[in-house]
Amino acid sequence: MFEQKRIGMVWGVKAGMLSVVLDEEITSLKREVNGKEIILGQIGSYVLVPVGKLIIVAMVGEIEKMDIPINGKDVQRYVMRVILVGTVKAGRYERGVSVLPPVDAPVYYTEDADLSAVFSIFQKFGYSIGALSLFEKERAFLDPNRFFGKHIAVLGSSGSGKSCTVASMLQKVSDFPDTNIIMLDLHNEYKKAFEGSSNHLPVAELELPYWFMNFEEIREMFIDERDENAATQITVLKDLIVASKKGKNPDLAEFITVDTPVYYDISEIKAKIQFLDTEKISGLGSAPKEGPLYGKFSRFIVRLDSRLNDSRYAFMFKLRKYVSTDTIKEFLQKVYGAEGSAKVTIMDLSGVPFDIVNTIVSLLARMVFDFNFWNQNRREFPVLLVFEEAHNYLPAGGEGTKAARRTVERIAKEGRKYGVSCMIVSQRPAEVSETILSQCTNFIILRITNPIDQGYIKGLMPDNFAGVAEILPSLRQGEALVVGDAISMPLRVQVDFPNPEPESGDIRFFDKWKQSGVKTSVSEVVDRWWKQERT
Repeated sequence: MFEQKRIGMVWGVKAGMLSVVLDEEITSLKREVNGKEIILGQIGSYVLVPVGKLIIVAMVGEIEKMDIPINGKDVQRYVMRVILVGTVKAGRYERGVSVLPPVDAPVYYTEDADLSAVFSIFQKFGYSIGALSLFEKERAFLDPNRFFGKHIAVLGSSGSGKSCTVASMLQKVSDFPDTNIIMLDLHNEYKKAFEGSSNHLPVAELELPYWFMNFEEIREMFIDERDENAATQITVLKDLIVASKKGKNPDLAEFITVDTPVYYDISEIKAKIQFLDTEKISGLGSAPKEGPLYGKFSRFIVRLDSRLNDSRYAFMFKLRKYVSTDTIKEFLQKVYGAEGSAKVTIMDLSGVPFDIVNTIVSLLARMVFDFNFWNQNRREFPVLLVFEEAHNYLPAGGEGTKAARRTVERIAKEGRKYGVSCMIVSQRPAEVSETILSQCTNFIILRITNPIDQGYIKGLMPDNFAGVAEILPSLRQGEALVVGDAISMPLRVQVDFPNPEPESGDIRFFDKWKQSGVKTSVSEVVDRWWKQERT
């Protein structure tokens, strides 16, 4: 270690954090090293602290100029608080610190070459998401097994570059022969990014049969929990569905439960409920009396009819193709491709009525999880589920939107055992289920400007990283703070730009106002509106 790289000494030691006082001759934080100007103490930069044969690597979390007592006098010095992140031993980097530096230990600034052992630890995997912001010549290499095998959160304000970041990271693995990624795309942004290499399925144009739903999803779609007769409706509906499933599938009758994904006829269910709702019982010599369930399903029938007769829900209830139990195999082959060959499947939810997006997300995510739950080769068939705009359907609270949240919470807690991992993408992390985000072990955090969301992110991170999180509002577009199990230490990364990019860029208002390329026909737009045609 060359003495000219010394910048100060350890002033105080806490678990996981050091206070460093810069030497008195350092009156400016600018330094020129090998013809390159560096600034000492940049948030997210690194320092080295030798301890015997070990070299402790620490990240700068805070820096300030303050008066400190030295030999009985207050002297103004630069003081840094640095976070201990790892150890270099015999040229090999290891995460974590087993020996804390003593007070008065010298502290040195770092150059690119000093950290080559740190940044190259995962280079053998060949998976890099971008360039390090403070070290232009270094790439940010991750352990892709730990990255994709554990849940990921991609968080950032609108316009921070989330969609481009997601597309860039997934494009790097989309050409592998056995990749399995299923994206739930709310706004049809990713078709362009994976054009020619993805399986694009517009859900509203595809049949997604009602009989794929489990009972919780059916209950959320059809039963108003505020109805005084809700408990009766739930009991009767469950019994009728089980009976219909067994009647239509006699070979499977002994195995069937209310949640078994087998065909049943919802029209028969509706007819029986209408009969119970209007039933009158004749008595001997007296006028007919109302049956025990008379009038108890009135609101339920209205909700049921509103779904069955609405053309927007035809993809679920007006079935032409999936009208027998065996057709579920056809559907799953469409999602995964023949023998799991799809690589990237984009489930385009842009045409799905917003009031049932939650139920559709629950259904699709649960089917992926259940498939691998029963798959004996699950360890050879890992699947990544990408939840775009997750705050819309995986909220932290809300009684009316439980199905998707419960399904994804279960996947977050149990999915890794069955080869199902999640990527949660959101611009409002404070509004996403805490249970889901707490299970994520890798975070790609882009620019976040909302103070509530900033506070929430700090709460997710270890206490000693709170200072580093202060940089979130000042990150550039596409720049991210990367924290988690898949990297050697927290890194500030300029994520590679995707090629091709998703269709998520901002509309150029000023340019289009000056000269629009295509004129809008009001008549044509209204016709599309009437016919519910998006493209």
